[in-house]
Amino acid sequence: QWYTQNFDASFGGFGGAPKFPTPHNLLFLMQQYEKHGNSRALDMAEITLQKMYAGGLFDHIGYGFCRYSTDRYYLVPHFEKMLYDNALLILANCKAYELTGRSFYLEVAQKTASYILSEMTAPNGGFYSAQDADSDGEEGKYYVFTPEEIIGLLGQADGAAFCKRFGITKAGNFEGKSIPNLLHTKNLTDESFDPFLPTLREYRRGRTRLHTDDKILTAWNALMIAALCRLYRCSRNHGYLEAAKKAQGFIENSLCDQDALYVSARDGKLGEHGFLDDYASYIFALLFLYDATLERTFLYRAAQLTRETVLQYYDPEHGGFYLSGTKNETLLFRPKECYDGALPSGNSLMSYVFVRLNALLPEQSMENTLNKQLAYMAGEAERSPAGFSAFLMALSDFLEPPVLITVVPNGEDLSDIPLALPSDAIVKVLERPLEGYKLLNNEATFYVCRNQSCLPPMNKRQLMMETLKRDQN
Repeated sequence: QWYTQNFDASFGGFGGAPKFPTPHNLLFLMQQYEKHGNSRALDMAEITLQKMYAGGLFDHIGYGFCRYSTDRYYLVPHFEKMLYDNALLILANCKAYELTGRSFYLEVAQKTASYILSEMTAPNGGFYSAQDADSDGEEGKYYVFTPEEIIGLLGQADGAAFCKRFGITKAGNFEGKSIPNLLHTKNLTDESFDPFLPTLREYRRGRTRLHTDDKILTAWNALMIAALCRLYRCSRNHGYLEAAKKAQGFIENSLCDQDALYVSARDGKLGEHGFLDDYASYIFALLFLYDATLERTFLYRAAQLTRETVLQYYDPEHGGFYLSGTKNETLLFRPKECYDGALPSGNSLMSYVFVRLNALLPEQSMENTLNKQLAYMAGEAERSPAGFSAFLMALSDFLEPPVLITVVPNGEDLSDIPLALPSDAIVKVLERPLEGYKLLNNEATFYVCRNQSCLPPMNKRQLMMETLKRDQN
C-alpha cells in the first residue's frame, strides 16, 4: 500500500526529491508480481528502472549509476558513484529481465557491469568503493558537455545527431552545460551511437580527473559478487562468473583470517574486525556463488560463517543480531540495525541466509534460530513495513518457498543446470543417493517439488524440457 500511495507515476520512484535508487524495494515489488501476479507492482518497478536509466542518474557515456537524484526526474544526480548501488541495480535489472524477457534490462545490467569491471576493479580482483562527484573542485564537471565539445569531437553531422539523442543543448540542463540523458525520448535502446562512446570517454578522461576511492570493502564487494553471479545466469557470459570468483578469492585471501572477517583492505593494510553487515553480505554472496555453480564448497563456507555470525552477533535472549560483535571494540550501547536504508540491513540479509540454508542444509539444525530471527524481524517490520523490503522478501520465501530441486549426481558436470533454472530455485545437491532419492537410469536424477507437491524423478534432458515448457507458458 505504501508503494502505491507514494509512487511517482510520471517519473518513477517513490516520494519526491531526493530520490535514492533503493533497488531492494524494486526487487520486493517484482517478487510480489512473481508470486501473486500483482501486475501493478511490476509496473511500478519497470517504470522506475526505465526512468532511472533514461535520466542523468545513469552515466550514458561511461555507464554505471550515480548515488541519487537531486530532483524527481532522475535528471540531475549527486554525481558520486557507489559500488553497492551498482551491484543492487544489476540485481534489479536482472530480475526484470527474468520476469519480462525484455532484453533492455539485461543490456542495462551488462552496461553497469562493464563500468565496474573496467573502472572499479583492482588487479587483485577486488572492487573499489566509489568514484567522487567532484573533479577540479566542481561537482559534476567530469560528466557534463556542451554541443560545441561534442561537434568538435564527432564532426558536424554525427555531433549534432548525438546531441539530439542525448539532450545536449546550448541552454544546458545543469549550470549552463548538459548532462547526457534520454528523458525526452521513449526509445531507450538505439545502439547506433555506441561507436562514438570510446572517443567521448577518452576526451572526458583527458579533460579533467576523477578520483576513485580505492578502498576495498568486504560488504560492498560481496554485493557485487552476488550481482555478477546473477548476471552470469541471465547472460550465460562466463566472464561475469570468473570476476565474481576472483573477487571471492580476494576476500578469502586478503580480508579473512579463517572465520574472522575484516571490514576493508587498502594498500595491503586491513581495516578493523568486521561488523554484522560484513558477515551477512559475504554469506549472501557465497550462497549466490553456490546457486550459480552448485559447488558445495561455497555452501559449506556459508554455513560455517553463519555459525560464526551467530556466536559473535546474535542476541539469544531477545532475538536479532547486534551490529557489533564479541570481537569488535566494546561499546557502551550495542545497536541492532534492522531497517533497510540505501542497502539491505544485516538483519534482513541474515533472514535471507537462514531461509536458504535451512532449505539447503536441514541437517545443520538452523531452524530454531531461523524461526526466532523471522519472529524478531516481523515485530520490527510491523511498525513500518516499507522500510523492511529485503526482510519481507526473505519472509515470503519462507512462507511460500520457491521450487526445491534435489539433485542426486552420478559424476556428471552439473555446471549448466543453474543457467536453465529460475533464479530463486533452491537446488540441493546430495553427495550420494539416499533413501527416497535414488538414481534413475543410472544418470544424475532431479526431484522437483513445490508446495508439498513433487513431479516424478527425471534425468537432465527431461529437466531441461520441463524448464523450456515453463518458459513458453
